[in-house]
Amino acid sequence: MLDALKPFMLSLAPFDQSDFERALPYFKTEELRKGDYFSKAGRVSDRLGFVVDGLLRSFYSIKDKETTTFFLTENSVAVALLSFLQNKPAIENIQALQDSTLITVKRKDLETLYQEDWKWQQAGRVLIENYYIKMEQRSISLQSQSAHERYTEFFYEFPEVIKTVPLHYIASFLGISPETLSRVRKIK
Repeated sequence: MLDALKPFMLSLAPFDQSDFERALPYFKTEELRKGDYFSKAGRVSDRLGFVVDGLLRSFYSIKDKETTTFFLTENSVAVALLSFLQNKPAIENIQALQDSTLITVKRKDLETLYQEDWKWQQAGRVLIENYYIKMEQRSISLQSQSAHERYTEFFYEFPEVIKTVPLHYIASFLGISPETLSRVRKIK
């Protein structure tokens, strides 16, 4: 199963086969059924997962209102980052919207890998940089783009998500009401 992770990891650092073989004991395959949580608000999230297949949604709830922050598709990383980095209870949930397979690593095992080889440190740094870039782009998009522009961008980035996810999740992710999403979709 670690073979599914190799191309992604090679995009982060110059790993070779022996690096993967030494790391193999630290990685586990985890199956989630639709509705299962990978991370739950209020609990410390001590692992991250590479999505091999399936679809997950990251969201938080405030006053019984859910706000979707990310859709996690194949070849993406599922992590409640603040909880993972700070070892504090998560404020966000990550839930499977479909049956999903992830390759996971615990934080303590990742720290061991960081200490053993600089390539793992580089991979961790690049992963965090990529996460930050996505968050920054999302923040700018929510503040500077129209609902139609955000939907169009989402449509091209996640065409499979639009076909399978309840529209109120997409509206929440785009920062608009379901009614506005309905109007925007008619324009498209």
